Amino acid sequence: MKKARSINISSARLLAIVAAVAAVSACGGGGGGGGGVPAFPLLPVTEPAPPPAPAPAPAPVSDTSGPCFNEADFREGTLVAFEAVKPGVNPATPSFSRKAVIEAREAFGGANPIAVNVGSENFSYPQFQQSTVKKEYKDLVNGSFLLYGKSTTYKSKIDPSMAPSLPAGYALEQVNTVSQTFTPPFAFPVDMAPGQVVSQQSTAAKTSVLNGRSNGATVSLPARGELTYHGREQLETPLGTFNTCKLSLKITVGASVIVKEATREFWLAAEGPYRGQLLKGGDSKSSMLVTKMIYLPK
Repeated sequence: MKKARSINISSARLLAIVAAVAAVSACGGGGGGGGGVPAFPLLPVTEPAPPPAPAPAPAPVSDTSGPCFNEADFREGTLVAFEAVKPGVNPATPSFSRKAVIEAREAFGGANPIAVNVGSENFSYPQFQQSTVKKEYKDLVNGSFLLYGKSTTYKSKIDPSMAPSLPAGYALEQVNTVSQTFTPPFAFPVDMAPGQVVSQQSTAAKTSVLNGRSNGATVSLPARGELTYHGREQLETPLGTFNTCKLSLKITVGASVIVKEATREFWLAAEGPYRGQLLKGGDSKSSMLVTKMIYLPK
């Protein structure tokens, strides 16, 4: 009795398995013929997603001197004015002030450089008038800035009523220009690496011209310019804290025992609204710090 029941249960399970196999064969399809092993559907194998590409490394921050020079400083109409104090001096009483206006190109030293008006003054008296204009000459050519020299022009006018007291032939109106010219102009690269030193030989000529004619002999002496880029420095000023380029310029004029040497240090802003402007400067013993600035670039 028990044996028959066991056989019936086994037969039922067998029929269930056969039915399942038939159903799968009908869904998946055969291999083209009749019998054989039923074809089970193949599930696609999912490849794992590749890991994301690493983010590119940030570009290194340039520490060259290039960002500390501003092309606007070579465009006509740009204005920069500032006040500076010596260390330990009350900022309310500036030790030095300068106003520079970029003017049009002007004939100077056999070339046509950019003229920078760095000082204009007018004096007026009852019988005498005089104006003084100081200019510097520079240019930006093929990634280098050029220094041509400087000049001071004095224009005077005397009232005709003073003529009887003047020497015979003395002009009532006079224009006297005293200039220092570098030939060839000093040329230094704008973009320098920290520690880089660039030297150049030139000739410094001092001339005086009165009413269009030479007023004395021209004095020419050998000259040498040496520009050193020391690298970047953080500088705290009354205008804020800036990343700056520190440079020093040494100009030597003369030969043998008659030599005049001047070295100036400069901290130029590498960023911000005053980029390219002098924030601190002077000789190696005492550098003045800028406290106020007006910069209107073109």
